Amino acid sequence: MGNSYFRFKQFTIHQDNCAMKVTTDACLFGAWVNAKIQPTENLLDIGAGTGLLSLMLSQNRSVKVDAIEIESACHGQLSQNITVSSFSSTINAIYGDIKDWETNTRYQTIVSNPPFYEKQLRSDQAGINLARHADGLTLHALFFHANRLMSSNGFFYVLMPFYRKAECLDMASQFELFPASIADVQQSPFHDPFRVMIQFSATTGNTEKETIIIKKNASDYADAFKLLLAPYYLTL
Repeated sequence: MGNSYFRFKQFTIHQDNCAMKVTTDACLFGAWVNAKIQPTENLLDIGAGTGLLSLMLSQNRSVKVDAIEIESACHGQLSQNITVSSFSSTINAIYGDIKDWETNTRYQTIVSNPPFYEKQLRSDQAGINLARHADGLTLHALFFHANRLMSSNGFFYVLMPFYRKAECLDMASQFELFPASIADVQQSPFHDPFRVMIQFSATTGNTEKETIIIKKNASDYADAFKLLLAPYYLTL
């Protein structure tokens, strides 16, 4: 997935100006979220990057999506990807920092594929650091602002490295957000989980738990993965 663009069934992601490229786990996350939300829900994408999640979540719905991105070159690419898509009238590309952004809207659905790493090895490229590392948006800040902007009956969806699962759940509890669904993600049946996708709610209840495997063998995607990604991947 290192090409300068990635073509889906209903849109194309150009990514040469963004530090973080389209990844399989991000595509899975978008498809997983889209399978859970209703067509009428308003959406906020925090750290929208190339616009992958915003565009995936615009399929089968016509409500406004607010997509906020802090890195200038990536915001330009986000705007480009939205403009050339068939969803250009419903996605609003916002250049800014979620920590400073104000709106009267309270969102039914908030999604984020946030900076994964805190206090780890840095790149010498500022854009990559901003995209990969939580210097600009810590986990605490992410949950604070998601909680601030979420409607009382809304949901917050986040994609994280599996090793930060417990930390993420603990942070959510500090803001009285509770896991409604948790999906551990494995590369294959023979690998340990490497990502976790979590749906948070302000309402307590039972937590749905599942494990999603990306590939059942070296050459073929697993059935559950194919079912989720079939509306998006050209090859499925």
